[in-house]
Amino acid sequence: MVMLLFAALQTGQADCASPGTQPGLPLSPERELPSATTALHKRMQQEQQASGLLFSILPHKSNYLLPVTYNTSPNNNAYNGLTDSNETLDNLEVKFQLSIKTPLWENIFGDNGTLYAAYSQLAFWQAYNSKISAPFREINFEPELFLAFNTGYEFYGVTSQVMSIGFNHQSNGRSKPLSRSWNRIVATFPFSRGDTYIVLKPWFRIPEAAKDDENPHMEKYYGYGELQLLQKIREHTLTLMLRNNLRTSGNKGAVQLDWSFPLHKKLKGYVQYFNGYGESLVDYNHHTNRIGIGVMLTDWL
Repeated sequence: MVMLLFAALQTGQADCASPGTQPGLPLSPERELPSATTALHKRMQQEQQASGLLFSILPHKSNYLLPVTYNTSPNNNAYNGLTDSNETLDNLEVKFQLSIKTPLWENIFGDNGTLYAAYSQLAFWQAYNSKISAPFREINFEPELFLAFNTGYEFYGVTSQVMSIGFNHQSNGRSKPLSRSWNRIVATFPFSRGDTYIVLKPWFRIPEAAKDDENPHMEKYYGYGELQLLQKIREHTLTLMLRNNLRTSGNKGAVQLDWSFPLHKKLKGYVQYFNGYGESLVDYNHHTNRIGIGVMLTDWL
């Protein structure tokens, strides 16, 4: 199953390299497209000019495999009482993400508006930990349903070509006490100036009854959105992701740095560094410091 998904994504990358948190692009071919002067414009042209896109599989977030990551502070406390007391998590771990989307309905509002369904899966695998049979420690499942719109605004050289808003569910599929899940309304607003991109991604957590809330005070650690900065330098991509709860007391957040660079026509090298809270759902209230190296199958842009 995993290999089939990777193969499909490799094929999709040849047609359209998809950014990590960019919304899906409205598919209406009637709208006038900007000249292909930036990575985002080129991607918009590729997606809109391709034929038969409805119900086809496209990349959504970035798709990558990090066969070697090192975490300085594994979250052993989350698993207390669930395994032998002498067994602990390895610092070394495999991390990978698979993320796809498909357009379901285009031209919902005249010549604008496309409805997308998307699915992402983020996995953390104790592949080198033979003492506990090398299990998948945590898998986060993230189905989405969202509307994407062409905007085409420009302000002092900064352009906004697309935006999206939709429903997002995220869970780890575990039973208590490791069960984690939440539902959100998420909007995405990308802005660009040349090959520099800023993506604002605010969200609103749909409230749950206290008795059903498996991860209370999640906003204290994840905040209410994230900011992403991306810079294209020829075939290299540098990305900075920031989250913060914006509290003066009990301030929490996260930062992620990414660097992707060319290895092959359809394959890029990838270095990722994460520091903060919420790298995964089970670690939403645990501080993580991790660096990893591997390959990226579909880059941001």
